[in-house]
Amino acid sequence: MRALILPFIFLIALNAVAQTTVTGKVTDKKGEPLVGVNIYFKDTYDGGVSDSNGNFKVSTRKKGNLTLLARFIGYKTFVQVLAEGKQQIAILLKEDTQSIDAVTVTAGTFAAGDKHKASLLKTLDIYTTAGSLGDITNALNTLPGTQQANDDGRLLVRGGDAYETRTLIDGVLAGKPYYSKVPDVKARGRFSPSLFSGVLFNTGGYSAEYGQALSSVLVLESNDLFTEDRLSLSLMSVGAELNYTEAWKNNSISILGSYTNLAPYFGMANTRLNWEKPTEALQGSVIYRHKTKKNGMLKAYFTGDGGTSRFNSDTGIDDGQYSTESTGRSYYGNVTYRQPLGQSTALKAGTSVTLDNPDIRYATQRIKNKEVNLETKLMLISEVSDGVVLKYGVSNTASDYHQQYRAHPDSVEYNPYFRDYLTAAFAEAHIQVSKNLALSSGLRWEYSSLLKRNNVAPRIGLAAATGRQSQVSASYGHFYQNPHPDELKFSSDLNFERADHYILGFQSGATNKRFLRLESYYKKYTQLVKYEGRAFYSSDYYSNKGNGYALGIDLFWRDNESVRFLEYWLSYAYVDTRRKYKSFDFRAQPDFVSRHNFSVVGKYWMSAIHCQLGATYWMASGRNWYERTAHATLSHQADLTHELNLSLSYITQFFSKPAIVHVSLSNALGTNNVYGYREGPIRNVNGSTVYLPITNYINQFAFIGIFITLI
Repeated sequence: MRALILPFIFLIALNAVAQTTVTGKVTDKKGEPLVGVNIYFKDTYDGGVSDSNGNFKVSTRKKGNLTLLARFIGYKTFVQVLAEGKQQIAILLKEDTQSIDAVTVTAGTFAAGDKHKASLLKTLDIYTTAGSLGDITNALNTLPGTQQANDDGRLLVRGGDAYETRTLIDGVLAGKPYYSKVPDVKARGRFSPSLFSGVLFNTGGYSAEYGQALSSVLVLESNDLFTEDRLSLSLMSVGAELNYTEAWKNNSISILGSYTNLAPYFGMANTRLNWEKPTEALQGSVIYRHKTKKNGMLKAYFTGDGGTSRFNSDTGIDDGQYSTESTGRSYYGNVTYRQPLGQSTALKAGTSVTLDNPDIRYATQRIKNKEVNLETKLMLISEVSDGVVLKYGVSNTASDYHQQYRAHPDSVEYNPYFRDYLTAAFAEAHIQVSKNLALSSGLRWEYSSLLKRNNVAPRIGLAAATGRQSQVSASYGHFYQNPHPDELKFSSDLNFERADHYILGFQSGATNKRFLRLESYYKKYTQLVKYEGRAFYSSDYYSNKGNGYALGIDLFWRDNESVRFLEYWLSYAYVDTRRKYKSFDFRAQPDFVSRHNFSVVGKYWMSAIHCQLGATYWMASGRNWYERTAHATLSHQADLTHELNLSLSYITQFFSKPAIVHVSLSNALGTNNVYGYREGPIRNVNGSTVYLPITNYINQFAFIGIFITLI
């Protein structure tokens, strides 16, 4: 026995000699101990945290000169080079001007997730908001600045069209964030909220890092490294989903598969459409994460989906109907990499590719597209001095567009096509002048090979404290975007469309307690695409003579504190917008805009029965719709629309495994909302246009899902 014990004693003693151990205490400038400070050796995984008295003890087996770091929110990072062996040091942390209570430029920005100082929503809110049905856009539409466009499903921000919002994942382009939009059916987001740890929603005045968006940018930040294996199963009234994650040292891989089939549900529910082939779709995703030795992160994400649907709609003429069929496949992938380069610089790089192949038959028309978007981006972030951070980089986006179009099976087929390489460079400085004053200033340059034009877009933001938990914030900038592909496919002799943003905001309170935000804005549109003449296939039909404006006020209030177990928020948005663009010969209010939008979201946790009850009520003023006659375009206004959505989430166990049962009902009051009228594809026998009501294809939608964590 002694012969076995002695080698172990020798190894333990040798190990103790080989280690470097540092002990000490962490305090602030007042000598008060700091609890929970992260203390570790650079380029290792060795470290610990300070205890309730500020004391700590950390060890490492690394040889040679060692660098000890201490980090704590609200304080500057402590750095000290040490020799090997046992040592005792005192760490004094100095307050950081970029601390958690310092002002930041927040004009036009809403955030969700723990990564953002200005988070107004939690990532979980996307799932638990009644009526969201797990769709990111549905949850964001309860925030001010958005339109309650239940017939559309895409983000419509501050008077802007859906194509004016750009979506990015980990900083690189997601070219097709929605499933294909067809008349009569609401579009749905392509990406699951479970993939993301943060959501940054910019309603205007956003960073020079982003371009090609006249109105808004939505930045989705994916989860980092998973540290444990997971297996989850979701059984829903509309399909099923299986998600498996395997984690090992500094690596993780996740595989997700889902199947959707609305046929069983539509077989029981009444819908406005006559479904011949209810929506059926398959989706699969693979996600890989690798943590590098120096706290870097490599991410790879690939997803693909395919689906089909076919239905008949009323023509508005006697009992006639026309058919709409949608078939498509879409693929998306990105690879991103971030890596610290020394003490004060970090590298971020990424590339993404989107391939979309929708094939739509609408009455007699057939539209078959093939679109490819490839983006590559490189960026450096440097802290040049205390409170001064520079961000600069370059990107290139290649877009390839092919279309096959027939107005009728016997008509001539059009095959429009274009290719564009958009090159961009940007630089931006964030200056924390003090805890009470912050400034950001940036410049973006772009060149389009298709348009053969440049643009230069300056942007600036300012924030100043007005109290301990209140601030005013302002931003200004120029924003450019290529014309829509529906216009570029016929004419490249166009300019960038342009919008100038002016934003002034005030906010007060703590985002996790009670919080108020009020913003006013003005957008000036110039160089919008205008149609002139009748030959839409001719390049002479298109020009940049259009213009317009959007001005409004957004109000947001969130309260997580007044009533125990209750959290709620209120949103109100007013927008006045007019555009003289497309075929309008006067400044018209776009037909997707409601001047007044109001929503209230509430969630109440009933701890005794492990349930959360949720409710969302929204109301929007009537939208304009337009009737075109031989002599003029007549303007009409639809009625006010509103909807109440309810949900219930119950936490339980299935076969000793944690599970959530979620039940929701959209439009609980059964309101028959009519959002406006649109031109039908079939004309009357006398040649006059038939206008069809725009409404929900299903008046009420009930959903039930069981989400089980198996591992």
